[in-house]
Amino acid sequence: MDIFHDNPMLTGVRQMLGAFAKQSIRPIAVKHDRDESMPWDLMKMAQGFGMTQTAVVDGRKALTGKDEDGESGNAKKPASQARIGVAGSEELAYGCAGICLAIGGSGLAASPVSRMGNEEQKQEFRKLLKGDDEKGHIKVAAMALSEPSTGSDISGLSTTARPDGDHFVINGHKQWITNGASAAVYVVWANTDPTAGRAGVRGFIVGRGTPGLVPGRKETKLGIRASETAQVHFEDCRVHKDMMLGVGQSSEGLSDTKKMLDSTRPMVGAQAVGIARAAFEYLVERVQGGTMQGTPMANHQRVAFELAEMEMEIQAARALVHKAAWMADHHMDNVRMASIAKAYGAKVAQDVTSRALTLLGEEALESGHPVEKWYRDAKIYDIFEGTGQIQRRIIARSIFGVNPT
Repeated sequence: MDIFHDNPMLTGVRQMLGAFAKQSIRPIAVKHDRDESMPWDLMKMAQGFGMTQTAVVDGRKALTGKDEDGESGNAKKPASQARIGVAGSEELAYGCAGICLAIGGSGLAASPVSRMGNEEQKQEFRKLLKGDDEKGHIKVAAMALSEPSTGSDISGLSTTARPDGDHFVINGHKQWITNGASAAVYVVWANTDPTAGRAGVRGFIVGRGTPGLVPGRKETKLGIRASETAQVHFEDCRVHKDMMLGVGQSSEGLSDTKKMLDSTRPMVGAQAVGIARAAFEYLVERVQGGTMQGTPMANHQRVAFELAEMEMEIQAARALVHKAAWMADHHMDNVRMASIAKAYGAKVAQDVTSRALTLLGEEALESGHPVEKWYRDAKIYDIFEGTGQIQRRIIARSIFGVNPT
């Protein structure tokens, strides 16, 4: 079966978001990178394209205008939500990775609500994101998972959620949280039972105004500066038990969290592909119009072979993220492929942008140069959503059945 066989829906998503990236994202990317500011006006505009903050919870219809896949009659096709996600993520990151994350950052929190939440919790999540905030900005969500002492090792969470009657009392600190300072709703991961190990980890929906929830310092970052990253603190924060995700299900605690990350990693890999493609296309345009030693640059084997190598890497990375997404849409175990796609996409983004800097020389080192920005943006893709080392550990375990030491 040809898993890359195109269809009008995916073509439409790519064309629509590709045009949005070129016409609306690229012109403001440098400004928001320089100012380290969220593109609030653009984020509101993006909602008109179906990129709402609750799109993941609302399902495919949010972006395509159609219900979940299904042909007329009783014949059903597999869902296309994951493939739509990777196609759209590449196009938005091609415009600007930071702005892509600003537009889609709420999806990190929406994913566990969609996977593990009941209908009441989904409605509460939607309600907390309805309308604008006191600054007139659209409301955004945050997934509060990483901690100062854990990073990618989410099995070592120290934030606790102690049961107290009909509530849980949350205490702990979160760091490197997307939308952490501005979110109207947080999905917070905490340990409900230290004796239960990984099975005790649970997610909670917590509204911004909840006493004891304290948004912390906004971080200054190397790249993806248009996306807000901040600390979040919890000091005796009381949350009703009805807001604990996975209630009434055969929840596996931390394993549920890891399955959620398996569903989002192909989109992260696709964003890395978008950065690499942006740098590659910029180089192609420069080479086609430039000369070296009096002859067209494209006629020089060294330059042409560099670009040929980049093209091979980008095409391979795109194929991997689409395969991982295709497996998710067909309800297949994609743990290994999701990690391969994410790790390889990150490697390609760093490799292509680094080569682009070398080929362009000093001009690309200037602040505000597009390749300089793409080079800085690319590094984060080897770190967040599980570092490259974590992905290789997952891949190795899937091969040998044991964790490497």
